[in-house]
Amino acid sequence: MKIDEICEITNAEILQPIGRRDVDIRYAFAADLMSDTLFIIMRDDEPLLLITGVTNTSVVRTAIILDIPAIMIVRGKQVPEQTLELAKENEILVLRSSNIMFVTCGLLYKAGLEGSPWKIR
Repeated sequence: MKIDEICEITNAEILQPIGRRDVDIRYAFAADLMSDTLFIIMRDDEPLLLITGVTNTSVVRTAIILDIPAIMIVRGKQVPEQTLELAKENEILVLRSSNIMFVTCGLLYKAGLEGSPWKIR
């Protein structure tokens, strides 16, 4: 699923557009604890959408570590400029939806996005 389609489905806006907008995202992972997110081990290096309510720079640092090309901020939260700047420097797209996490995940799952194929290290 392309970024523009993800935005259309979730009624999201792109806050930080520098990155791989043409990437085909097949999987998503949702968490507000970045420590939970760091347990992801991806198979086949498939691109992943990280869905979260976390807006500080730790979400971008987590995306950097896991090579995640796009972050979806939920609940319409405001994202600090330093978070967007770090995302821009690392070419990580930042999207924002006013939906709660549950609704965002449900909409994307219904549209064909799959849960992340992960296991605990």
